[in-house]
Amino acid sequence: MKVKTGTPAYAAQAATLLILALLSLSCVGCAGVATTRESVNFGAPAETATPTAELAGSTVSNITRMAPPTGTPAAGGMATVDSGPQAEAAASRPAATATWPAGSDEVPCGVLLPILPADQALTDHLTPGGPALELVPDAALPALERLIAAPETVGLAAFEIGRESDGAYLNPDAPMPLASVVKIINLIAYAEAVAAGGLDPAEWIPLSELERSFLRRTDLGAHARALDGLEERRLIAMDPPATPLEEIPWMMIRHSSNAAADYIHLRLGQTAIEQTAVELGLDSQTAPCPWIGQFLMMANRQSSTNNRGTIQSYLDEPEEYGREAMRLAESYASDQDFRQAESSPGWRVPVTTQALFSDNLNAQASARDYAGLMARILRNELSSDYTNIVVRRALEWPMLFPQNQELFTAIGLKDGSLPGVLTTAYYAQRAEDGAQLVVVLFFRQLSRNTYRQWRQDLPHDEFARWLLSDPAAIPTLRETLRAD
Repeated sequence: MKVKTGTPAYAAQAATLLILALLSLSCVGCAGVATTRESVNFGAPAETATPTAELAGSTVSNITRMAPPTGTPAAGGMATVDSGPQAEAAASRPAATATWPAGSDEVPCGVLLPILPADQALTDHLTPGGPALELVPDAALPALERLIAAPETVGLAAFEIGRESDGAYLNPDAPMPLASVVKIINLIAYAEAVAAGGLDPAEWIPLSELERSFLRRTDLGAHARALDGLEERRLIAMDPPATPLEEIPWMMIRHSSNAAADYIHLRLGQTAIEQTAVELGLDSQTAPCPWIGQFLMMANRQSSTNNRGTIQSYLDEPEEYGREAMRLAESYASDQDFRQAESSPGWRVPVTTQALFSDNLNAQASARDYAGLMARILRNELSSDYTNIVVRRALEWPMLFPQNQELFTAIGLKDGSLPGVLTTAYYAQRAEDGAQLVVVLFFRQLSRNTYRQWRQDLPHDEFARWLLSDPAAIPTLRETLRAD
């Protein structure tokens, strides 16, 4: 990956402090996994009214989600301004007037990466039984049972860094739908742009700019929760409402706001997003399209169809899909009349159609590729110290909470959820023995009932937690997968 140089003036003011904080992350703690759960609104029961496409990263609800106390260090050792004179002064600053996408030429999705993944042989049979069934916690058992019963629908890479050959793997090289895990690419692209001086994290962004890619009924309230979080921390200036650019990645990762992800995506441009994936060595990665483009490809007022036949036509002509997805994203962002028409009364697509789309046209990559990426992030091996700081600050949001420090000295995560798809990517350093671990777990083709139940009970996340926290878990799972 190319090494970026040139830290902007805003970043330079805090660089020494932040680098020192980051260098201590692998030794002194900030994060862990707590057990507090959060209720989730699943929407209306009727299939045609259930807005389940992209569920805002709320699947990992065993991570503590209460507001941190004032003065608590943020992820990566960075201080947040939750209240007090500093926050009041920040809120009084004039709002920015920047607009986006700047100079867009509607570069299609797929300019550097393929739209569809390459075919990959899948493990389709495992022998029931094995030691893991005896040791896995009850809360995680449904995930393990699914792994054994339908192994062709699971991608897994779990290992201790430095002992990758002793890890547990299932279909590790098969591309799988990523859901919001793909937002890690946006995050790194943003960090690289800031490190290179192309973006100023102190720029104030009108919240109206984020609304230009927000579509009602597509995120179950993720964007609203992200805005609430900004307001609670007094990070919204008024007249007009605006927030610092550096808070938008936090909205995208902590709350999984699709509007925040699309702001970064369209601000940097399709080529920059895809180039980031290429430079990161994600060989299995397919082209990430803006979320708003994906939703509108499933249904929009310019097209009278939102059925399985339409999706099949995209699979038959992936290049046309890439062009049309970007055209719709750009039109929604730049054409107020089009945006208003699509926003009222809100987006509605049958869940079965959403599931078919998500399983085939959502961005895909392999568990091994993302496990390698998470390991690089934990080991501070991105292109520069500043890039590592920005990326880890966002991913390690659980490090805000003291009760998350009991099991781990560092933990970062991004999860994702689309109908039939649940994904989780973790890195962690265990407090008990200092081991640095990565767990990437991709489930696809979950039935509607299983998907809804898992979003409530979180067995896939409990399974990942077990693999991270129990020193015997990964070797035990490895033996179970070898039992065949």
